[in-house]
Amino acid sequence: MIATRKIVGIVATAAMCGGAMLASPAADATSGSTSFRLPGGDTWQVNAWHCGTYWDKCSWTSSTKLLGSNPANAVSISNRAELEAHGGSLSITLSKHPSATITFTSSSLGKVTWTNTRTWISDNSGVMDPSWSTAWVSTRSCGWGRVNSSILVSTKCAYAGAF
Repeated sequence: MIATRKIVGIVATAAMCGGAMLASPAADATSGSTSFRLPGGDTWQVNAWHCGTYWDKCSWTSSTKLLGSNPANAVSISNRAELEAHGGSLSITLSKHPSATITFTSSSLGKVTWTNTRTWISDNSGVMDPSWSTAWVSTRSCGWGRVNSSILVSTKCAYAGAF
């Protein structure tokens, strides 16, 4: 009887832990970042992130940032997230910036673009919903902008996952 209770307790604990893993967001993630110094000392940074493992859907985030105070805000700052499902199709749901531009260049590659003005950040985030045949997903984040009248930043990209 005691052995039976112990086994039931172990099975119940394992089931709770397994259920928590499936229901909660993934603890691991895949990310990439690139940054470089601008004239005047500020830093231009581009970031990409998405869940490392998923059961059905995968959260993602991309951003372009002007870090520093010389100037504190860019005239314009843009970010494009390129979300790809490898081995299947992909649909995208945005969690914010409803006026962001969404385009699909194929059934497995979607792009989300957002431009902000007179601020230090342009960011995108949402959820990828890959098909059952998807082997893995990747996020490429690209950023560009105009810091001031004399500093124009060309497109710089960061990768999360295989692309």
